[in-house]
Amino acid sequence: MEDKDDSSVRKMAELLRQGATMLADACPQCGSPLFKVKDDVYCAKCDRRIVYAESDEEVESHPVKTLIPELRETLITKLKELTEVVDAETDTDSLTKLANLMVLLLQALHKLENMGT
Repeated sequence: MEDKDDSSVRKMAELLRQGATMLADACPQCGSPLFKVKDDVYCAKCDRRIVYAESDEEVESHPVKTLIPELRETLITKLKELTEVVDAETDTDSLTKLANLMVLLLQALHKLENMGT
C-alpha cells in the first residue's frame, strides 16, 4: 500500500515532467512546495489550487466571492421548483405562503447579484 507522502512525491515529479515550475513558496496548509502550472499555483500534496491574496481584506472576501455563483444557482433552482409547486396548488392560503417564499428567494437573489458587482 502506497502512503500519502509517496503519492505526493510522485505527483510532484509528474508535474515537473509536464513542465510545471517548483516555486520557493510553501503551501499554507501543509508546508509542501508549490508548483506553477500554466497560470495556476498548485499544491500536489493537498491536491488543490492556491490563490495569492493582495491584502487581508481580499483574503476575507475570497470565500464569499467563490460561493456567490453556487448560491445563485441554488436560489434559481429553488425558484424553479417552487414555480412547479405553485402551478399545481389551488388552496389560497398555500398559494399565499408560496408567494411569500418566492418573494424572499427573489430578494435574496437580488441581494446576491448586488454583492457580485
